[in-house]
Amino acid sequence: MAKQSAGYLGGFSGRLGPAIGYMWNGKWCVRSHQPMVRNPRTEAQVAHREMFKQEVQQAAKMRWAVTKTMTALAREAGMTSYNLFVKVNQHAFSAVDGQLQVDYSTLQLSIGDVAPVELTELQRTEDNVLKVKFRRGQGDYFDHVYMYVYVPDLGLEYLSAPAYRMDRRIALMLPDNYAGHEVQVYLMVASQDGRWSDSLYAGAITEGGVVEEYGRDAREIRERYERDTREIRERKERETSDNPNIRTSEHPIIRTSEHPKIK
Repeated sequence: MAKQSAGYLGGFSGRLGPAIGYMWNGKWCVRSHQPMVRNPRTEAQVAHREMFKQEVQQAAKMRWAVTKTMTALAREAGMTSYNLFVKVNQHAFSAVDGQLQVDYSTLQLSIGDVAPVELTELQRTEDNVLKVKFRRGQGDYFDHVYMYVYVPDLGLEYLSAPAYRMDRRIALMLPDNYAGHEVQVYLMVASQDGRWSDSLYAGAITEGGVVEEYGRDAREIRERYERDTREIRERKERETSDNPNIRTSEHPIIRTSEHPKIK
């Protein structure tokens, strides 16, 4: 740094070529210009940017789920739904030779405090229909249950129309171009006031396959369901015999179990 009094050229301020002039304690001073590197583009920085770019592209491929379930929460957090998706799914992303790898079994497509359903069976028929059976869990009977399907080979997605939680099953006819490709399947639950559950990974399945949830756990779920159904039936019979004026079709539990989609 050089100090300069009023000389032949006098003092100056601001940048002049490689020098910057300024006044300090009433004296004109000059220092060399040090360029500020705002974008050093180090190898690690470039790799991080490329990963983030691929993660956002993955969010865009799953936009039907991401925008439907995460937009409200993202707005509250002051970010886009794509960025929120990337933030909550860092655990599911990794890189191999600079290419994004996704652990679909841990991917979260919705987040929230609504009670999820409990998967009992996932089936894909030979005519390309996905069928899911589930136990309704602890939430409201009229919560909406969505099935979301993603095809990694094609980068395509499909979102079903909702079923009610009390239906205990949902089916989806897949497009013809999904034939022969493995699909990743998720269940998401929405309450009537617009809140969501954490998404439930149902599994990866090909044509003609059946995925039963984790063997013993699925059997326990079925046994518990059968036990609960039996108790409801016995309670209905007792109530009917005690009071013949009760119309069973008006009993809320019986109406749920006799819903036409459950038969």
